[in-house]
Amino acid sequence: MSTKSAESRENSPDGPEGSSEKRLSKKRKVLSCYACRSRKMKCDRVFPVCGRCQKTGRADQCTYDPRLIEEAPVNGDGHVESTPTFGPSDQTAITNLPTDTLQWRLRVQERRIQVLEKKLSSVENPKPNLSGVSVLQFHDSSLEEPQLGEEIMFRGKSFKTQFTGTTSHLSAAGQFPELQVFTRQALATDGSNMHRVRNDFKAFRERKKILRQEQQINFTNGPDDEIFRLLPEKTIVDQQMTKYFRSWETSYRILHEPTFWKDYQKFWERSSNDKFATIFAVILLYIGVITKCDTPNDMNVFVGDSSADRDDASNIVVSCDAWLALQPRKQFTLNFFQIHCLSVLAKRVNCLRLKQDWVNTGEVMRLALATGLHRNPSLIACGRISEYEKEMRRRLWVTIAELELQSSIDSGLQSSLCGLYFDAQPPANLPDDVFSPDMPQIPAGRPTEYFTSASYLSVTLKSLPLRVHLLQLLNNPTNNLRYSDVLHYDSQIASLLSSIPTWEDPRSLIASSLLSLQLRQFLLILHRPYARLAAKHQQYSYSLTVCVDASSALIASYETLVSKGLLALNHARNDILRAGITLSQAVYYNCTLHTNPSPKSESPGSNQPLHPMDIGTAAMGKVPFQSKIEVKVANLPKHNHFARILCVTALELLEKVRELFEAKLLRLGTGYVEYWLLCAAIAFMPPPNPTSAPEASSPEHTAEDLRARCRNAMERVVSLCFRILALQKDPQNGFSTALRTLALTPSPSAPTPAAAMSYVSGDSSSISPNIPGPSGMAAALTDEQNLGVFLNNLQDMPFDPSGWEFTNFWDFDMDGIY
Repeated sequence: MSTKSAESRENSPDGPEGSSEKRLSKKRKVLSCYACRSRKMKCDRVFPVCGRCQKTGRADQCTYDPRLIEEAPVNGDGHVESTPTFGPSDQTAITNLPTDTLQWRLRVQERRIQVLEKKLSSVENPKPNLSGVSVLQFHDSSLEEPQLGEEIMFRGKSFKTQFTGTTSHLSAAGQFPELQVFTRQALATDGSNMHRVRNDFKAFRERKKILRQEQQINFTNGPDDEIFRLLPEKTIVDQQMTKYFRSWETSYRILHEPTFWKDYQKFWERSSNDKFATIFAVILLYIGVITKCDTPNDMNVFVGDSSADRDDASNIVVSCDAWLALQPRKQFTLNFFQIHCLSVLAKRVNCLRLKQDWVNTGEVMRLALATGLHRNPSLIACGRISEYEKEMRRRLWVTIAELELQSSIDSGLQSSLCGLYFDAQPPANLPDDVFSPDMPQIPAGRPTEYFTSASYLSVTLKSLPLRVHLLQLLNNPTNNLRYSDVLHYDSQIASLLSSIPTWEDPRSLIASSLLSLQLRQFLLILHRPYARLAAKHQQYSYSLTVCVDASSALIASYETLVSKGLLALNHARNDILRAGITLSQAVYYNCTLHTNPSPKSESPGSNQPLHPMDIGTAAMGKVPFQSKIEVKVANLPKHNHFARILCVTALELLEKVRELFEAKLLRLGTGYVEYWLLCAAIAFMPPPNPTSAPEASSPEHTAEDLRARCRNAMERVVSLCFRILALQKDPQNGFSTALRTLALTPSPSAPTPAAAMSYVSGDSSSISPNIPGPSGMAAALTDEQNLGVFLNNLQDMPFDPSGWEFTNFWDFDMDGIY
């Protein structure tokens, strides 16, 4: 056995007294510092000086094994991280180093510690400048983060409450209190007939609910017969099926087209209504509902507040959902999942039961998880599943995941995908006609540059982890998102957007648009809170630019789709409304604001006459509306030319938003509250080409400007309301008669404070809405004296605006029948 040299013993981990019998290659790394180890004390292993040595004043004696310092990284807390085992190559590399090299490394580490100690001492005890000469020194200051509150909508009482999280477009609308006050001022007019209007709306809806309940009661007597009764003739069904495969089956994949057409032919050639025929009839009905309103209809008419096509779709959905609820869930089949996916899509496209959408899609997701659609189908024993079934499982899994994720985003609630492990392989990028249920092997998928009906599914999976992560992050109030994090996720989204393939196939329009829309919506969610602050903090100007750019891209996509007669995405998604809310907030808070010289509101205990809008509130025993928000008139910024250009561009985009949402409302007959908010927001904004400079605005001019904007908002809603009234399918139904009677009945006078009435002035007969349509009733209404009284009391909304806040407009919701 060879004897170690004194130099080797002196530099060993055990110090000079270390055993000469141990070989250096056998030495284990010492995790504690030498000072604590020699005293047999517990060491917290903080690098460069442990806590015990720091407290006892022996910082100069605190040294670590150089091998540990050289190999182990240091985490953010200053602790030396170590691994349980070390590879033999690392051990050999250390032991083969000469002792001079180890000594040099140890001295380098000691010098680093001394430098750090000096810097720390200079920061804690800065030396005074005795010479009197100013010293230029750069101090790197970190960006101060703004205090952003949690953006939620949580209203109701007892257990009759409703909640939406940060990613919901409705929660974003609640972050604009100035618009809330502006809408109240716009509606501050004679409200004596307000209860009659509200009761007419409520009574009409109650009658519709009773009819559906009776339909469900009768439905239990013969569910299958009712399904076949609802089925239209074959020529109409042929058109509906063709439209469906040209639109939705180019993105969400639910059906296999060749297999479907074979079953379709068998269905019409059937001799009896067996179980297969009933299941297939339900599929046909759901597809018919999906295509009911997805194309323009020049002959569109209304049944009350809903379009006739949407009303028919609602009746079919009620019957099909009732049939589906009666089916057993012991054995899941391919048709079972197809019907559930079609049911979710049918309600979403027609804006039916939107408040239950997150619950419904979550139920389908849990059924998919219970069936194992999220796992690799190859894990199933060989011979118990075909290759065709494997591919259909992959397609259905991605489709269900996308439907459930988007519903979670719109609701501001967590998705079942958050924290979920799934190893299902991506669907193959193959057209349907290259594989069939009889094939023993599925062909290899084509490159993503080649568009097929399954291309969307294969590409969307690339961005799915990021979207799930952002959903979980944004809807968790404990995660303090910093602006640097926003910029980080912005770059990741931009990278994914640039990676979307550019397909030349005209069938790819919906797929390409959907891939872009589902990413750009997160740009609006991330940057909107900071875009509001761009006028006060220049570093957030980028967020203002991103909001305008992302909204412009969203609007351009929808304009392209609408120009080609494809309305499905505009009906099924809320991107247009989200863009409108984002742009209106960004413009208002980056404009020059002038105070409105209106009288101060009286305290609740004053003896002032009760405001007409608060009559209904007081009658119901509620506290009248009290707002401390001061409404200011917005004018375009003058000195910041870049912000002015962005605001002017945003104002042009806002008008396009209103047109797109109005087209959706006139096709479906839903979204009246949202349309009113958009009209009020646009009227609240400054004109793109102002006639006078902001500095020249006098207090009287500011008040008149605000009154003019209120009238502008009301006139837009007046025009739309009369268009719907003129397009009634049955002009003599109770709903139309009640509204027509109210429009032609002068309202009795009511005590009105002058301050409240100052917001809405002018002759009501000056409002001249454009009323298209063949009905002679509309022409007769235009000749009446009190035309403005009708909508001033109606407000195009079946809810009581007394004390209205954005968090309360669900009371008489028109966004869905139920």
